[in-house]
Amino acid sequence: MKNFALYFITLLVAFGCNAQTNKSIEYQKGFAKAYGYVKYFHPSDEAATIDWDKFAIYGSSQVEVCTSDEEFLKTLKTIFEPIAPSIKFHIDQEDLAFDFQKITPKDLKNYDLTYWQHEGVSIGMNNSGQPYTSTRINREYEIDISSSFGNIVTSVKATAYKGKKIKYSGWVKLEKGSEGNGRLWFRVDTSDGDTGFFDNMGNAPITENEWQYYEIKGTIDSSASNLVFGCFLTGKGKLLLDEIKLTYLEGEDWIDIPLKNNGFEGKNLTDEGQWRHSGTGYIFELTGQDKFEGNKAATIQYKGELEKGKGDAIFKRHSKFGELINKKITSNIICQIPLALYCTDDTTYPTSNKDDLELLKKAIKKSSIESTELALRLGNIINVYNVFQHFYPYFDVVTVDWDKELERALKSSYTDKTEKDHLATLQKLTASLKDGHIRVSSSKMDRFVPPIAWEWVENKLIITSVYDSNIGLKIGDEVTQIDGLSATIFFKEVNAKISAGTEGWLKYRARSESLMGPKDSKISLRVKNQNIELLRNMDAYQRRKANSDQKTAYREINKDVFYLNLDIVAMDTINKLLPKLENYKSIICDLRGYPKGNHDFISHLLKRKDTTKGWMQVPQIIYPDQENIVGWEKFEWKLGTSKPYLGDKQIIFITDGSAISYAESFMGYIEGYNLGTIIGQPTAGTNGNVNPFKLPGGYRLSWTGMKVTKHNGSQHHAVGVTPDIYISKTVDGIKTGSDEFLEKAIELTETTLIETKTQIKD
Repeated sequence: MKNFALYFITLLVAFGCNAQTNKSIEYQKGFAKAYGYVKYFHPSDEAATIDWDKFAIYGSSQVEVCTSDEEFLKTLKTIFEPIAPSIKFHIDQEDLAFDFQKITPKDLKNYDLTYWQHEGVSIGMNNSGQPYTSTRINREYEIDISSSFGNIVTSVKATAYKGKKIKYSGWVKLEKGSEGNGRLWFRVDTSDGDTGFFDNMGNAPITENEWQYYEIKGTIDSSASNLVFGCFLTGKGKLLLDEIKLTYLEGEDWIDIPLKNNGFEGKNLTDEGQWRHSGTGYIFELTGQDKFEGNKAATIQYKGELEKGKGDAIFKRHSKFGELINKKITSNIICQIPLALYCTDDTTYPTSNKDDLELLKKAIKKSSIESTELALRLGNIINVYNVFQHFYPYFDVVTVDWDKELERALKSSYTDKTEKDHLATLQKLTASLKDGHIRVSSSKMDRFVPPIAWEWVENKLIITSVYDSNIGLKIGDEVTQIDGLSATIFFKEVNAKISAGTEGWLKYRARSESLMGPKDSKISLRVKNQNIELLRNMDAYQRRKANSDQKTAYREINKDVFYLNLDIVAMDTINKLLPKLENYKSIICDLRGYPKGNHDFISHLLKRKDTTKGWMQVPQIIYPDQENIVGWEKFEWKLGTSKPYLGDKQIIFITDGSAISYAESFMGYIEGYNLGTIIGQPTAGTNGNVNPFKLPGGYRLSWTGMKVTKHNGSQHHAVGVTPDIYISKTVDGIKTGSDEFLEKAIELTETTLIETKTQIKD
């Protein structure tokens, strides 16, 4: 009996804790709803002055301590009324009508109306405005038009260093309190206008608040013309830089390459003409107050540059006074928020208590942006939820219960402990949207891989490349287990964090991200009943760049067939090849990747001018939750025709799931105007301008802000450009090093030539 009583008490305690957790989740969801409604749709001056990223953190921390509806209701009023003095919260049963007389001035003579209009969304985004714009009509605005980074740069001629191993180094410090990060960067410009070796510390940005030594090593391309290098600060904060060195390896010795003012001891940064700088909103100076060596160091500091103006209407439809957001945000609580307010040149009406507003701003400013804080994790989830809830243009074609995904992410936030935990929760939340442009990253992501590449082929995980002959693996080997898990189970977790519209894009992302981890960390593989342990000792970006450099930009396959790799060959090169291309019967165009600014090639395939209109569309929004979207701003390319006309030849396009965005715009013309035979696999099914934004704690997120359709108006998202002839890789093809896609294209040209000869004979 005693044991039963103890069990019963334990059960009650567990039930009570679970009930409290469920209640907390409901309150956080309720706060999330109100947060989005006020942030994007309530036009008060007070709301326009709030740091919304930190308000999400602060608000979630206040809501977290609520234990009853009454406490939650009181908290909502406390945190929202100073920024939205006309807002009303009440218990559902009260059924209160909103009194618009209380927010109507007695004399309207000097008053205008203010309201929000959104073409896409620009509030909180890191874009340059177009094609996404959010405007509060008839209100003064200040927009930070600063560049995304401030950059110190210099260059030297590469002639004497071709083929040499190079080391670029410096001492760098990020000032405490900075929200951004720093990076050394190094680039080789080649004589053909391309980029050779490149590294910008993408996998290990500078975040330390003490002087640290950093270096970049690489090999200078044989076609190098210039070595360009420097240091940049991204985001807000201040970076200090000192003792820059550039050396090359001669025998066993590192030899200095002369640089003027490399210790920044001159009167000004640009003394002696060595250094240049760029970045709107950043200042570049020398300081003697904090340096690593000598008397001075260089500094890059974010100051911000504001563009001021008055909001003008961006489309005809708008909210009217008397229109109201009247929404149930929890099972018992309703919020009412006016969509339009009266305003003068000085203020919106009504105004809030200034003391309450200042107290709230001070409290918000103190909010911690450490990933170890529950409030930051909850606030970031709430922020992300609202961006998509109100502005994601593909909810009509993507099956997802977005509110349910919010609930799951909030629950996960309570058990997450580290930055990586929170990153995974953000990734899983957005993976449900099936948007191939979505990438969630943080400043401390691991981007090192072992010396292999792999891919799922014929339902087996197959090694496709080996970069170290001493590791006991060869191309074509099957991996059955990874770190003690079956390959299928291991990839299930990897796939859960990738947002993808098509299976092809999912596999493309997963095959690289499944290998990533901390530098020199171990990964254990089971191959042929043997365990093989590898070190992640290769930079993922550098390996990808090296693979790209090995590809052929163009070549003659035979006297009748020419091959163009549109992932590599620039339009200038294609223009030079045009007279030659006229002499071939077949042209194979490879677009398994991303075009190199060469979409003008399409004009040589078009017999008539492009007439497709509005295949890119940005939603025009004035109401929350994407209710009653009032219109779409439409865009198109309007391509013309160009000589020589090549469309009378046999044109074959090769593509697959790695072709995304710009590549799909390109392939959309091939499909829409039937400009060639498409072979391979469906493309990524994601197109449209990205609309990136940052989150507190060093997280970044990109996504698709516009809707793109096929040229006939049908769905493109999560469908992609589908091939006329499907091709799949085989294990045998991997083992023999065959490019089965290209082989099929060549086979098609041979078939056509045989048919042509037969017709002539007949």
